Amino acid sequence: ATFAPRAAPLIPPAMAGDGKTNGAAANGGSNGAHKNGKPTADAQGPIPFWLRLLHYVLEEHRGKINFFIVLPISFMYDVVWSWRDWYYETFCTAPHLHDERVRKVQAQVQEWRRRHDLGEKVGKMCTDRKPWLTMGPATRTFKKECRKIKCSDLCDILKVDEEAMTVTCEPLVNMGHLTRVLLPKGYALKVQIEMEDITIGGLTMGLGMETTSHRFGLIQECVRAYDVVTASGDLVHATPDNEHSDLFRALPWSCGTLGFLVAVEVELVKIKPYVRARYIPCFTLEEHCRRMKELSLLPEGETPQHLESTIYAKDKAVIQCVDFVDVSWKDWLLEVNSVNYWYKPYYYKHVETAFDRTDPATGEPGFSELIPTRHYYHRYTRSIFWELNDLIPFGNNPLYRYLFGWLGAPKIAFLKIFMTQAIRESVVTKHVVQDIVVPIDSMREGIELFHDEFDLYPLLVFPIRIYDHGDSTGFLRKPTQVDGTDPPTGHRPGKRWGMYVDLGAYGIPQAVRDKRPWDFEKALLRMEQWTRDQGGYQCFYTDFLLTREEYRQMFDHTLYDRLRKETGADAAFPEVYDKVRPELKVCDRNSRVKKAN
Repeated sequence: ATFAPRAAPLIPPAMAGDGKTNGAAANGGSNGAHKNGKPTADAQGPIPFWLRLLHYVLEEHRGKINFFIVLPISFMYDVVWSWRDWYYETFCTAPHLHDERVRKVQAQVQEWRRRHDLGEKVGKMCTDRKPWLTMGPATRTFKKECRKIKCSDLCDILKVDEEAMTVTCEPLVNMGHLTRVLLPKGYALKVQIEMEDITIGGLTMGLGMETTSHRFGLIQECVRAYDVVTASGDLVHATPDNEHSDLFRALPWSCGTLGFLVAVEVELVKIKPYVRARYIPCFTLEEHCRRMKELSLLPEGETPQHLESTIYAKDKAVIQCVDFVDVSWKDWLLEVNSVNYWYKPYYYKHVETAFDRTDPATGEPGFSELIPTRHYYHRYTRSIFWELNDLIPFGNNPLYRYLFGWLGAPKIAFLKIFMTQAIRESVVTKHVVQDIVVPIDSMREGIELFHDEFDLYPLLVFPIRIYDHGDSTGFLRKPTQVDGTDPPTGHRPGKRWGMYVDLGAYGIPQAVRDKRPWDFEKALLRMEQWTRDQGGYQCFYTDFLLTREEYRQMFDHTLYDRLRKETGADAAFPEVYDKVRPELKVCDRNSRVKKAN
């Protein structure tokens, strides 16, 4: 399963735009494969000329590689797989074969267990999904030492239960598949993630957030049941109130280190074909933070159904309030803006025009418009949030959009295939992909910290409910303060919650753009320490610097550790830290901290 909340835009740095890289980081160096961005000889002998030439082309002409190779390959991949998906979803879906597929997973796990009990060195287990397919900046290396269990055929929607308002899926069903099936029926996930390639397994076993999270929390709060094959090969059905309720609570954020997910049941919400989006510009940091808190804490029925903000400068942001609406033919003809067509401006650039516009209906700054729901759900797919501007700097130019916009965006997976070690290190040391979740009262201080340490814009803000589950909490601790309680008819009746915000920074720090020194380690360490001090969380798909001990300080491992021992998962699966930590030595502070102590 992939580990990403919304396919956070994890791609190479601005050097991709001008075709240059600066080699390895000044603050840590590489893993021995490169020196100053070039391949070096090792104990096996000198580097062949063809390999040195290949590295030179990949690193010194990155922009050309992206435009002339990665982009067309990504387009062809999308074309082929869209037809393949249509054919598969129309003629080949086989939910009735789900039990047989699960039994095959169980048989593989039981065989691993048998050999392990005989004392054979069989390694730990992981899925057979290719590491480069995950929606993250890194190609994690832990799978090299693991026994791969075939789970790649678990990609069917098993049931849409309109009475119970749930959908049951196998773990590799992605968001594009779900919206194609659910939206025509008038449904969507309560927390419907926008990037189409993210899988439901990665979201529910990892984390997922969206513009409805101020009403429903993280996607884990919308899960009714998990079906998991444990380390013993047993199939377990875990719900909040059955004998496996502890496992149910521990699975989110565990990233598949307690068992193999084979099915998940997730709650749905009724939707309409169109939404009305209101764009509210804010011209001071105080106004932005105050209005976001007020809007997110309004009771159900008064708070916007979707809520987010995009920060364009420290004191300038646009709040987006989005609600489902009915549309007349006149409205459809005159007001609907299909924001995701290839020739349209990138969504985030379109939102930015709110600073210079006035709503004719109210006379207030900003504007409103109607958007097809599917376009709204996948509004950031074309521009990979705003990272595509660094990969293809002219990508939002009208001429490019009309002539080449139909090519879409490069696939993150293919971008990673064409990365060398030097490029991968520059993604960490000269480029930021960070998401932190902190109490909403810390929002202002967090924005100021991001400005001081990263100085890159736009920034993304999602308000999120973090529920208090009492003693049955998993990785997330009880909220530091209680901001509300769900009413009897609410999402989680009687449950208390605190309002948090996700702050997302994706892009190139201004210091790097200006060719000034930027100490990535100092910036990240300050951010990580501040996040822990606020009782917040750093999303694990980022390139973090947390040591194992710091990771455990941030996340509550109490229930996780107990279940790992009780179920035998400690011998069967990697620990979550070992699975999610960055693969680069430049990010590994464990040995350095131990030596210092």
